[in-house]
Amino acid sequence: MSDLAFIDGLQKQHTQMVGWMPTKQLEGKIGAGHVLVAEEVGSRQKAEGREEDASHCSALPTAYCPLPTPIGYCIGNDQYFKRDDVGIIYQMNIAPMKQRGLIGATLLKVMFERAAYGCRLFCCWCAQDIAANRFWEAMGFVPLAFRSGSRGKQRVHIFWQRRIRSGDTTTPYWFPSQTTGGSIREDRLVLPIPPGTHWSDAMPILLPGEEQATEPMKRLRGASRIVKPRIRVASRAVVMAASGGLWFASYKQQGNPQEPTDQAPREPRKKKKNHPDLIAAARQLRDRWLEQVNAMPLMGQGKYDVSKALAVPTVKVVASIRALIEPSSTGSTGSPQASSAQAIAA
Repeated sequence: MSDLAFIDGLQKQHTQMVGWMPTKQLEGKIGAGHVLVAEEVGSRQKAEGREEDASHCSALPTAYCPLPTPIGYCIGNDQYFKRDDVGIIYQMNIAPMKQRGLIGATLLKVMFERAAYGCRLFCCWCAQDIAANRFWEAMGFVPLAFRSGSRGKQRVHIFWQRRIRSGDTTTPYWFPSQTTGGSIREDRLVLPIPPGTHWSDAMPILLPGEEQATEPMKRLRGASRIVKPRIRVASRAVVMAASGGLWFASYKQQGNPQEPTDQAPREPRKKKKNHPDLIAAARQLRDRWLEQVNAMPLMGQGKYDVSKALAVPTVKVVASIRALIEPSSTGSTGSPQASSAQAIAA
């Protein structure tokens, strides 16, 4: 939990690229062990005209020994959509002055190594208009699908996925046909990237209720997001000057108790959902398209290899198993050792 301040600060610095997680959610991720933090240790320092390794500073005073400095973090889990074979990266965030130093690749490789044995795929969602897509492409991820972002920002999110095991060429790719979680409070259809289309090309934006929308969408001058025209009745207030600034006083404070001061409670925003026919059509399109993709040769050979290497059984393990299966020459056939060996062989 001592890394929470660093994680939250770096997240706020790059919120346009990695999104935003509330503090409670970050604490839950840290408590569940889903966060990896990269620290800079053993940095080389110049002293008296020569370079000294900071790892050999045990004999020096404490003030001269550099402390480990966090320079990046990665939030991920080896389960996605309740599937044990698919993991997900929620955030990959590196300090500005430490980027392009293979720190993200190291965090990604450690995340793969920590994944459960049954996890064979890892995925992530990345906004189309940021440079991080080049990173996922260099790490061997394949752009499979896309979805619409929020209604205000009008962005497109690219779905990247890769096989994490070294030499794996048979695990079929997969992606959801619809995403329903997140803070956007809208169900979003996930569509495959059409053949011959690059991930950076323009994609259609599909959101629930767009075909029945009656209010026009208008982009304000100088604004970076599309907003709906809204009519609001401004509440009157008395503006008074105090200490060179402005502050607002209600009518009740000025001797008008007849004016209502309490506002009506705001209704909770309803979550918008897609039509069931569209969900079924997206699922069928996903299944048909994945049949063609999984029949293709090896995909996703990136610039850097961050695959997970599985440990080979040692000779001792094989010898112990063989000793249990093969009955000893001195033991009788009715001994417990022979019966257990026969059961293992069966």
